[in-house]
Amino acid sequence: MSSSTSQVVQVAAWASKAVVDEGCLQGTDDDAIQARVIRISKSADPGPTLRQHAEPSFLTSLTLSSTDALIHLLPSIPSLAGLPIVIHATYTDLADALSLRSAVPYIIHSSNAQQAYDHALLASRLALSAKTLVLHLFSHHTGPKVHHVTEAQVKSFIGSSDHSAAHTNGATAASEYEAAARSTAKLTGRHLQPASYNGPAQPTVVLVTLGDASTIHGALGSHHSGLLDLSLIRPFPTSYILQHLPTTATKVIVLEQVYKRAVKWSPLFLEVTSALAQLPVKVISGTLGHVQSHHASEELSQLLHAAETTHSRQHLTFGHNPATASDIHHATVHVPQHESSYTKLLHHLFGNRLDVVNDPSLVKTLGEVATRPEYALGRIRALDEERSELEKNVRELLEAELHGYASQKELHEGLAKWLTNKNDEHISRSAGDHIVRILETSPPEHPAVLHVLASRKHFPVMSRWIIGSDSWSYDLGASGLHHLIASSANVNILLLDNVPYTARDAADPSKRKKDAGLYAMNHGDAYVASIAVYSSYSQSLHALMEADKHRGASVVLAYLPYQSEEDSALTVLKETKLAVDAGYWPLYRWNPVNPDGSQFQLESDALKADLQEFLDRQNHLSQLVRSQPDIAKELVSSLGTQVQEARREKAKQTYENLLSAMEGPPLLVLYASDGGNAEKIAKRLIGRAKVRGLAARALTMDSTSLEELKLEEHVAFVTSTAGQGEPPQNGRDTFRAFTALVAKGEKPFEGTPVKFAVFGMGDSHYWPRPEDAGYYNKPGKDLDARLEALGAERMVPLGLGDDQDPDGPQTGYKLWEPLLWKALGVDGIEVLEAEPEPITNEHIKIASNFLRGTIVEGLKDTSTGALAPSDGQLTKFHGIYQQDDRDIRDERQDAGLEPAYSFMIRCRLPGGVCTPQQWLAIDRIADERGNGTFKLTTRQTFQFHGIIKKHLKPSIQAINKGLMDTIAACGDVNRTVLCSALPTLTHLHTEVAAFAKRLSEHLLPRMTAYHEIWLDKKMVAGDAFKIAVAVPPTNDVDVFTNDVGFIAITDKHEKLVGFNVTAGGGMGVTHSNKKTYPRTADILGFCPADQGHKVAEAIMLTQRDNGNRADRKNARLKYTIDRMGVEAFKAEVERRLGWPLEPARPFTFTSNIDTFGWTKGHDGFHNFTMFIENGRVEDEPGKEFKTGLREIAQHHTGKFRLTANQHLILADVTEAQLPLMKELLAKHKLDNLAFSALRLSSSACVAFPTCGLAMAESERYLPVLVGKVEKICEENGLRHDSIVMRMTGCPNGCARPWVAEVAFVGKAPGSYLMLLGGGYYGQRLNKIYRENVTEPEILAILAPMIKRYALERHDGERFGDFVIRAGYISATKSGKEFYDRMGGEGVHRSAA
Repeated sequence: MSSSTSQVVQVAAWASKAVVDEGCLQGTDDDAIQARVIRISKSADPGPTLRQHAEPSFLTSLTLSSTDALIHLLPSIPSLAGLPIVIHATYTDLADALSLRSAVPYIIHSSNAQQAYDHALLASRLALSAKTLVLHLFSHHTGPKVHHVTEAQVKSFIGSSDHSAAHTNGATAASEYEAAARSTAKLTGRHLQPASYNGPAQPTVVLVTLGDASTIHGALGSHHSGLLDLSLIRPFPTSYILQHLPTTATKVIVLEQVYKRAVKWSPLFLEVTSALAQLPVKVISGTLGHVQSHHASEELSQLLHAAETTHSRQHLTFGHNPATASDIHHATVHVPQHESSYTKLLHHLFGNRLDVVNDPSLVKTLGEVATRPEYALGRIRALDEERSELEKNVRELLEAELHGYASQKELHEGLAKWLTNKNDEHISRSAGDHIVRILETSPPEHPAVLHVLASRKHFPVMSRWIIGSDSWSYDLGASGLHHLIASSANVNILLLDNVPYTARDAADPSKRKKDAGLYAMNHGDAYVASIAVYSSYSQSLHALMEADKHRGASVVLAYLPYQSEEDSALTVLKETKLAVDAGYWPLYRWNPVNPDGSQFQLESDALKADLQEFLDRQNHLSQLVRSQPDIAKELVSSLGTQVQEARREKAKQTYENLLSAMEGPPLLVLYASDGGNAEKIAKRLIGRAKVRGLAARALTMDSTSLEELKLEEHVAFVTSTAGQGEPPQNGRDTFRAFTALVAKGEKPFEGTPVKFAVFGMGDSHYWPRPEDAGYYNKPGKDLDARLEALGAERMVPLGLGDDQDPDGPQTGYKLWEPLLWKALGVDGIEVLEAEPEPITNEHIKIASNFLRGTIVEGLKDTSTGALAPSDGQLTKFHGIYQQDDRDIRDERQDAGLEPAYSFMIRCRLPGGVCTPQQWLAIDRIADERGNGTFKLTTRQTFQFHGIIKKHLKPSIQAINKGLMDTIAACGDVNRTVLCSALPTLTHLHTEVAAFAKRLSEHLLPRMTAYHEIWLDKKMVAGDAFKIAVAVPPTNDVDVFTNDVGFIAITDKHEKLVGFNVTAGGGMGVTHSNKKTYPRTADILGFCPADQGHKVAEAIMLTQRDNGNRADRKNARLKYTIDRMGVEAFKAEVERRLGWPLEPARPFTFTSNIDTFGWTKGHDGFHNFTMFIENGRVEDEPGKEFKTGLREIAQHHTGKFRLTANQHLILADVTEAQLPLMKELLAKHKLDNLAFSALRLSSSACVAFPTCGLAMAESERYLPVLVGKVEKICEENGLRHDSIVMRMTGCPNGCARPWVAEVAFVGKAPGSYLMLLGGGYYGQRLNKIYRENVTEPEILAILAPMIKRYALERHDGERFGDFVIRAGYISATKSGKEFYDRMGGEGVHRSAA
């Protein structure tokens, strides 16, 4: 079976260079279509897009899923009529399409799928040969298989059109059509005519049809009637109709599929009447309605009978007319799903007060006119008049003397109360209800009573909104916006702008969008706001509430960037951030009722910062000049000083160049590096070159121009590989330039002294499929080939470093470097002095003056938003990471700006216990200093993002005022100590939490730098250490993934007696570097509870003295234990303790996920564990968790406990407070636990956009993936079966993915390492199942696997255990075996 839509779409894609699509291509991959696809939203005006992309030399197609948008095209048709454009439109009602009849040169109609295919070819040929606009109308049919021609035939057919023929030889429109029809018939083998006749040779009645006449065909035989089905509407085929109309016909019934008739006689009817004017026939007008095939014969009989008995002016109908039939509703206007972001917000704010005046639901009762702004304004005026009439009747009733009326006083009080508060959202409703109740119970005898009761719906004051699109902004006068603002009506207008920031330059330059906000502000009395819910939720709420309170017109411009409804919320979020941060979409509010000077409030942080910097600079200079007039002269004279300084610098550079020329050959090393590995090799190469007497220097590739490169003699290129064989960010401009020059055939290096060498770095297993092998080291290979093609001379063969080699890229580098020295003639030089060591973190710490560095000076430097790289390493010890917004990194680089630097602050919160006062402090800091959200981390603490440099110090000070700190929350030190949350064993939690806090304080780095730098107080760290305290049977802290672990052991009375001590766990890994691996900890033995801190200290000291501090990637405790052996390491710890550890005592773990819901502890207090997905505390439409938790903290008298799974426990709730807490949880939907067990067991790290280490999405993507996988689980009856699924954006393991049953670790955007077989209790590592998977592959792998698990699992068998037993993957028994037998087992093994 084939649909007419799919046939037309195929022709449009093959025949056109550009396709503007309004929904017909939905679900089609743009990459599979060679034509350029430009998607537009439904019912939008396609005119500007067509004008921008249509060209005289090639065909452009517009595919429409309905005829709704055709009416918008009318103003654009004069400018489009001379361009080769085909508009393919599906119809149900031809009314809108035929309104273009006089403006469009050609209109073709198709009645079935085969005809739609042939006519699509014909229309394409006609448009290109005649260089004109063709409208092709077709109904959505599904029918027998359609006969096609090949893509090559279509392209040849279109390409052979005579482009110069267009009317220059005097050809008529009809002859152009006939020529194109003959060419199409020759291609397809099927004859194409302007109309087709079916029926007997000598009928007395002929039906001339335009529309879907398929049901009439089968009923013709028994009624001796003929059917003339029109295919060409314009130019009208008069001669063809006269030629093929049977001479026996005495009646002609013109049936059109037109349901909304604006005039009595349609243009088609008049055309037919005019054509047959000289013939003795009676022409009757009719509507071609809907009818089922088994009723067609009966309907046709009724039609013919009506034609015999009525005069020619009577309008007939075949079947029923959907526009008037009682059983068919009006079609509803399509509302894009993304718009719910704002409509939900309106419903949330105003509830039953909300009245969307042009709501699409009104179409069912009022017709499509209900959505138009003019109609909406008229409706508002009518509603206002009705409320004014109500007010008049209320006053009349209030002033009346109601003698003998018992309820007179009560009624008068109610009427007066309503009149006084008629615009109050609460009182107007309650007072109105009270008045109605009195009048219905005991109505007084007065004529106004009936009028008041009839108008009761107007008692509450409504929040009236008109929602429109950004198309209103193109013509402010004609769009209705001017009339709405000028009317002074109390109405709010929400204008949605959906132009993505990255597509802003694609707008039609001939049709400029006006600034509707500025236009409204100039009016003087209108409230105006510009909002973006995906950027600032609170600002959006504030603006909408202010607009509602404003008495008069309010215009709210709302940003909602998307190109199609298939765009994800993540895409909308990224586009919004780009637009707001770049200043393209400013956030502001204009309230004309505010006092002078405070009407306008700019709320875009980026714009405010730039504006403030400018104003500060201007004000400072102005004040200086006023106070010291001589300063102006000094400012000007300083320009001469700058010139002198520039000359000194140039002289110094010239002198250095002279010295360099006296040394060995010059060497320029150009590198392109994203992660820093290529940069390290380049700088190492420079150091080794200098000790050999070479004049060497290193630069990034993009910092050197082609003209500068031509002057060099020896150039070594070092590049790594990014993404899918792409060059790194700081080398892309160079690669693009070289590619363009090669494409042009130019050789700019020919005849120059340039000699080159290239060393590339990649991973041969990164893309494991054979078809992807070409991506391995692609930038290095491409660069080597292009340099040769550009005329440069190769010094040495291409060198390639592979991460899979024993020493990683160094294996290949060690072979390549000697060849370079030989080519430069310095291979025989004996290097006597030691080569400079690469600078490591250890060097930075040693030189940091006890972790002070130059942080203080860096904080004062306002010329950049960043700190020095060495200070960035040191701030980790202070709980701070420097980051930048990676969503807009490329955009800022293109604009010549530095990255949008900000900082992440992580608190130290031992045991994850927090008071309500501390929670409120954290909430306030997030709003005042951060990005308005904060995260609960897998280390049971708080984490802020988006803090700019000037807010760093105030933020740290605010954290300390909340009796918290950030010392050692990151960096090479003991991190926050984890502690089991234990919502049921509250008495035991008190003991282990106290132990965790004591342990954390005991192991803090001894430094005063923190207090001096951040707290303005005057007053050495080892390697990174993570510690956790677990209490069986719950391993919610994943104790075996930590460097040091304490497993609580209790007596028979559940009193803490001591701990089993573990050591050697760790999650950090480097992709494809098999020297790095995850590891689960070994149990060393048992120690008493009061000796735990001494054991931890002894383990730390043992690591300090035995760890590999020279190689950071092998510095962790897990590698030390594997190198020394568990027994030797244990012996060294016991030697430092001075006493042996006892043998480990028995324990059992049964779970490592949180226990959600209400529980009651041994102490009688209640605890509620709530689900906070991936730990992100923020306000979203329908999920205002941040606001809810703030309100809870304002009333709560107990504690909050953060879990290591990123969730939250409302702890120590008293019986007296229990009802209030339940009420607040329900109010903010924080008591909702109706999630799948898979979602409740999932966890993700932050990743994009802030984490500098992220290679792929994690926190923003995992909920989407879980939603798709949980459907598979539900289909197999596993909704309530827990499967631990985790995701991280890089291999550092923040969300502990290496022990999850199913895990995904980012390798590149959209690409992940897939792991299976982790232990459900956190006791076993998983193993790599596939080295590179995308979402479709993930779902394809998991679907059959989950189905088999549901059918074949043993009782109580967990998914991680099942995949091992079922032979999908082998068990990982130790960290050193992590890479053994990776890639699956047996038939499940990957091809790689």
